[in-house]
Amino acid sequence: MNNKLLHNAKIVLEASCRAKPGETVLMVADEKVLPYAPALASAAVELGLVPAIMDITHFLSSPAYDEGRILEPLKAAMEESDIVIGNTRDVHDPTRADYARLVGDPDVHDSCLTAERRWVYLQCNGVEKWDITAEEVVRLRERTHWLQGLLKSSKTGHITTPLGTDFTFGLGPDASSVPVLGIVPLYGEVAVVPSLASTSGVFVADGPTQLDVRPAHETDREPLRITVEAGRVVAMSGDPAQVERLERFIASGDPPADAIDEVGILTTNFVENDIYYWSDGTHHHDRVHVALGNNVRRDTVVHGPRHMDCEINKPTISIDGLVIVENGVFLDKAMDTEQG
Repeated sequence: MNNKLLHNAKIVLEASCRAKPGETVLMVADEKVLPYAPALASAAVELGLVPAIMDITHFLSSPAYDEGRILEPLKAAMEESDIVIGNTRDVHDPTRADYARLVGDPDVHDSCLTAERRWVYLQCNGVEKWDITAEEVVRLRERTHWLQGLLKSSKTGHITTPLGTDFTFGLGPDASSVPVLGIVPLYGEVAVVPSLASTSGVFVADGPTQLDVRPAHETDREPLRITVEAGRVVAMSGDPAQVERLERFIASGDPPADAIDEVGILTTNFVENDIYYWSDGTHHHDRVHVALGNNVRRDTVVHGPRHMDCEINKPTISIDGLVIVENGVFLDKAMDTEQG
């Protein structure tokens, strides 16, 4: 077995899943996880875990799955396992298989993204190629929890870019934040659900968006320039075709998807994150995303019925004046200074 593959599988289990000897780990394997499941199982045995692999590829392509059936033996196995590792296709596309769909509870998606339950999504492509260390993955986790703590005691965040982004998002008691550590081992984020009343300004989405409004192959076009007042979109400009798609997206929600539902501050500095996982070109390490949507349960979940991330390249982000991201790079010195 490839030594780097086994090394990285151990990092997934130890650093991302916080596995301990004697615990059970279930690989819920679709076509993307299956090539890596044996390495994960071998690493689990070496670490003193009890592994099992369940191949759900054919279930996902069956009429029963399309009709909404919950496979009770699969659900029971997941609920009885200490750790569950899967890919289940694209976790940001609610029409595809994710853990929420597999167990029949829509709120499971957001709860799994925190990794507290240790039901995680494996970044499948290129596990045998990553040049990473367990220490870097642990640092990513520390960074994420530090930032969430900082946000809880802060009033405002501010995003700027050379292209004209000048955007303030509200924090404080009317906002909330969620650590995103369940897409392992290369991705980390704090998803902020901002206070709408104190969120305003202009953000320039020069990166891609989700849902093909501004797909990655069209990022050479004029960026989307979106103006926000009291947490809602009031004006937009940019490439005409993309503006038309954005208008359709907003109108597709009930209520309209014109609210700032999320500011996603990335805490990863892994270039491998960008290369090996995100098929739509989003969620790169040197960006921030501002999501439009129609979430009416802002105190409970991040992702409402309509939700679309808009990517901003190489931002500078400050929290109550403290610069935490500069030109797209998370500044560990900000964390170390504050902790010191």
